This record gives sequence, C-alpha cells and structure tokens, in this order.
Amino acid sequence: MKPQFRVPPALEPYRREVRAGGLKLHVYDASAPDPSPVLLLHGLGDEADSWQRLIPLLAPHRRVIAPDLPGFGRSEHPRRAYTLAFFAQTVRGLLDALLPQGAKVTLVGSSLGAAIALRLALDHPEHVERLFLLDGPAMQGRLNPRLMLFLLPVLGERTYNGFRRDQDLAYASLWPYYHDLEALPPELRGFLRERVWDRVWSDDQRRAYFSTFRWLVWKSLWGLFKPGELAGLRLPTTIVWGRQDHVAPVGLGQALAQAIPASRLVLLDNCGHLPQQEKPEELARLLLEP
Repeated sequence: MKPQFRVPPALEPYRREVRAGGLKLHVYDASAPDPSPVLLLHGLGDEADSWQRLIPLLAPHRRVIAPDLPGFGRSEHPRRAYTLAFFAQTVRGLLDALLPQGAKVTLVGSSLGAAIALRLALDHPEHVERLFLLDGPAMQGRLNPRLMLFLLPVLGERTYNGFRRDQDLAYASLWPYYHDLEALPPELRGFLRERVWDRVWSDDQRRAYFSTFRWLVWKSLWGLFKPGELAGLRLPTTIVWGRQDHVAPVGLGQALAQAIPASRLVLLDNCGHLPQQEKPEELARLLLEP
C-alpha cells in the first residue's frame, strides 16, 4: 500500500516545497499583513498537518511557517542518523531560505519539536523573538511503557508493522496522546484515522521514526542539554502543557519551567499531549498576545 499523506483542504493554499540543508521539505507558508513569522515544529511521528486547526487562526495575523520535518510526511527521507542537531540545522536552513537576513521568529515546538526549538534558540538566540514549548521536552529520562518494545531492533519494527493488520488498531494507538480523542471534531477524527494508516505503511517514515526515537531515549539518559545550559536562556519563554497529558505528565512541564529562568508555565484543562489539536483557540490566544 502506498501512503498518500493527503493535504487537509484548509491548508492546501499554503503548501509549497523548499530546499533547505540540501533537502526537499514540504512546508505550509501562510503570509499575513503582519509578516512577523511564527515557525511551528511538530512532534515525533507527526507531520505539519498536526497544526491544521491552529494555522487558520494565526494566518490572518502573522506569517505562519510549518514544515514536515525531514524524514516525516512529504519531506525528503534521507538515510542517516536523525539527531537533534540534524533537525536544528535543517530548520535553520529553512529559515535562511524563507526569511530576510537578520529576521527573528517566534518558535513553537510540540514534543520533539519543542526540543528542536530549544536547541535552535540556544545555538542562535539572535534569530528568536519568543519561544513556546508545548508538552516537551522532558527534563528527565522517562519512557512510556507502551514504547519500551520500540527500543529493541527488529522487534520494535515488527511491533510497529503489526498495526498494518487492522486500521482500527492503528487508530486506537492514538488514544494516549489525547485527553478525549472522540471529543475532536468528526472531520479531524476522520483525518487522523487516515493519517495514522499512512504512517504505518510508510517504510521511510518508520525508518526515520526509529532512528529519532532511539537516539532521543539513549541521549536523554545523560540529558538532551548540557548541565546548566537552559539556565542561561534569556528569551521570553512560555511552556504550555495539557493537564491530562499521559505521554509527558505535568510534572515534567513543571521541571522544565524551573530549569528555564523567568519562563511562564500555562496548564490547559481537558487537554492531552497535543494542545494544537485539542485546544487550538486557547493556544492561538497565547501566541497572539503582544
């Protein structure tokens, strides 16, 4: 079965392809009268379509840029190690390709995307205006027991491929990421059902997923960031966390807030790991604050 990775109709006007870091990236780029750009970085195993409820709320006010990260969705899938430095370098290349020299962006990262946003902000603070970290990254090693098998070569891939037996089973794998999956709008649930089926049938995305996941787990045993590195961050930082996040519980968000001086922690009720899907209006209000 060939995965389709269909573009949601609301995002179709914004799609384009951009070369960055020698790679072809699928990107949504929504311009607005206020060109001050917002860059949205999705999480592990996701795609830029994760932002489909948020982009239309931001696009009338700000320029919005949302790529499929390399290895995922419709972007190129290079055969290489997928590390935090690789993602950050690629995103930096994307900004160089799309923005005038010296432009600053608001970085918004979800889960893995939050770790990438932090790495980019630490390495290039002169290019970042504000930082929004959504349900990540965790400041201590913690692995959801459901994912333990994914650490094991061969067995992890076999478990992943097992979802190909049944689309209902593949869709049910999304439940831990939401406070209430069935409370989402019907059209979004239909899209997610189709999208998770695309993912499990994409050998390229599976390869990128396991490379990223295994690197993150082993690296987190020693820390994704150097001791004291986050304490030196001086950018305005808002940490947004779903109170009902079963993947990364609220305590991890509180630890992150303690590690970043003067950061603000916002907890969203009735929300899991993906506030951009469960609470897009609340998230848009935070992002559009002066």
